[in-house]
Amino acid sequence: MSSLSSFSQQSDKGFWKYGHLIFTGFYLLPLIINFASFTVNQIVMSLAFYIAFILLYIKAINCKSAGVTKLFVAMLLICFCATFYTTGTPTLFGFVAYIAGYSYSSRQRIYAAIAIIFTVLLSTYIGDIGKVQYFLGVALILCATLFSYGIAAKRESLYKKREQESANQLEQLAAIAERERIARDLHDILGHSLSSIALKAELANKLNQGERYAQANSEIAQVADLARQLLSDVRSAVSDLKQLNLVSQVAQLKQRLIEQGFNVSFNVVLNALPAKVEGIAGLIIKEAVTNLLRHSNTKNCEINIEQTAQQLLITVIDHGPCSTLNSGNGLNGIKERAEQLNGSAAFTCGDNFTLKVVLPITAKDL
Repeated sequence: MSSLSSFSQQSDKGFWKYGHLIFTGFYLLPLIINFASFTVNQIVMSLAFYIAFILLYIKAINCKSAGVTKLFVAMLLICFCATFYTTGTPTLFGFVAYIAGYSYSSRQRIYAAIAIIFTVLLSTYIGDIGKVQYFLGVALILCATLFSYGIAAKRESLYKKREQESANQLEQLAAIAERERIARDLHDILGHSLSSIALKAELANKLNQGERYAQANSEIAQVADLARQLLSDVRSAVSDLKQLNLVSQVAQLKQRLIEQGFNVSFNVVLNALPAKVEGIAGLIIKEAVTNLLRHSNTKNCEINIEQTAQQLLITVIDHGPCSTLNSGNGLNGIKERAEQLNGSAAFTCGDNFTLKVVLPITAKDL
């Protein structure tokens, strides 16, 4: 199926690249209309020049600018010589003008235009042409039109090339930023837990050497708990990497709270967000939910996410008394993530615990 699609794309590309050659058929109109007045020699030579021109044109349209001059001159000579056998060469002169407009630089186009005009005038007055004014007028109009069209086509080609290069650069930068984000997230998740596991394992070893087996076993059990929690966090982080849509993440986190017996109120109003803002907001909300799961006593909470034109507002409220506030790794991580976007995170403690996060959304982000 993929090979068929590729063949179809190549066929479409070939059609749009060479399909316009059908208009060279106007070169044959005098031959078709006045066929009886043409000798066999004129017919044969007209067709031979036509075939040679088409082959040179196809080669020129695929040729780099450095090598197109020989083909350009050869096509002009064909047009000049063919004028002695048929009056249909204004069409071919137009296609030569297109090559000049498309393949040459600004200065080279001036010389090419002079060469085309000179050849048209020369073939007009040397060739055996009945209606000189008609021939000359059609040739010059076609040349001017297709010359301009060639310039426009070249500009469009260069624009698309630069656009593609810019898109590739943006993809590379996005990939680099995503790798850095993943590395930072894994460091945040693994760093503290692995340090705690290492310290507790060393402590358990020392307690075991001192024959304080009960305390050593307690430390080992805590190591096991930390390892299980770390595994859960890593799996959750991997899940987040697979699904970065903030609405989907919020729905999953809400379901997670409900499964743990929480009475939770969600108020989410979101539109399209920049990828960086969406990614950091998702991690902040996840950390806030993790904090609720670990520390909430009443299991009665409220999460509000509201988006305005300039910022994203995240409010998390744990409806339960909060006497002291110890900013552990979770809360510090939320603050650091908000500061990555020049945002802010504030925590209050009293009749309830409240987390307020403000993430700016700039026109540049969008």
